Amino acid sequence: MRDVFDIVYHPAPSIERLYLELTNRCNLSCEMCYRQKWQEPLGDMPIEVLDSIAGEVATFPDLKEVILGGIGEPTIANSFRQAVEMFAPRYEVTVTTNGTTLNDELIEFLISRGVAKIALSVDSTDVQTFDSIRHQNIQGVLESTRQIAERRVNGRPEIIWEFLAMKSTLPYLVETVSQAAQLGVNRIFVSHILPMREESLVETLYHPILPETERTFREALLLGMRKGVDVVLPKNELKTERYCKFVETQSAVVRWDGEVSSCYRFLHSYPEYVFGRPKLITAHSFGSLREQTLLKIWTSPEFMRYRYNVLHGEYASCPDCQWVDGCDMVHHTDMDCLGNSPSCADCLWGRGMTVCP
Repeated sequence: MRDVFDIVYHPAPSIERLYLELTNRCNLSCEMCYRQKWQEPLGDMPIEVLDSIAGEVATFPDLKEVILGGIGEPTIANSFRQAVEMFAPRYEVTVTTNGTTLNDELIEFLISRGVAKIALSVDSTDVQTFDSIRHQNIQGVLESTRQIAERRVNGRPEIIWEFLAMKSTLPYLVETVSQAAQLGVNRIFVSHILPMREESLVETLYHPILPETERTFREALLLGMRKGVDVVLPKNELKTERYCKFVETQSAVVRWDGEVSSCYRFLHSYPEYVFGRPKLITAHSFGSLREQTLLKIWTSPEFMRYRYNVLHGEYASCPDCQWVDGCDMVHHTDMDCLGNSPSCADCLWGRGMTVCP
């Protein structure tokens, strides 16, 4: 007779980081973005949902950080300033933005309200390359970065740049680090692209990893060390260790319509390509704030079971499975071969190859 073990979950208000997608609208149409291949309704978070969150956050004694981000551009949301006013006095507020909306008045507002971090998307400081990706002039983002650095108080806000490493941007990574140092950037997160379209597969640097990529990453890291910029690099190949930043930091993500998810990956439905294989990501909600409290959703058996399995690696690993080429489950996130739903079986965030703040 084999031993039988029962897992007993003890519900606790243990959220430490809360991600709020104030809108899934955006003022840009970037080449590598999710929205290039999705067909979802667009909207802003209703004020009653935002009010309910603001009224309930005191229930979570360990909550430290509120991240205003998601897939949309938060600064164009109708409730953006209200959200900053609600949370900045009590928590470390991070704003993730493409940087194109940061005029003088908005920068002054964010600094005066004590925003802790501002993360801007800067895939290249080369004018033509940036324009080909985001269809915008990089000069405005660079000027906004400079203004934030010059006007911040006691080192706040911390300035973060997010760099998407692709074949077209890799030649400009070292120069981007150099520019970041000159402008007062504190940290650069470098992430591999996760293609959403088949034509973007040619931009992938980790499949297979090239010596040039490793050399450039190393040069960027060393330059950052000399210049005082923390360069956070992605992994270039599969490792045994799996680490979900969202689960490890006790994070919950609220979509613009009030649906509560575990991470950015399950916030929306869209196609992606993992090691060249097509995969359909299906949005997964653990509950709606229109129907339940955040505490009730967070402590539901389904959500707790999901977090336990991810935290302890109790889920399949598709990329290094010998049967991956003949398996149908690898093409969707509905369920993995161990019965886990949703499936995190080949999430490249969990492998450290795609990175976000």
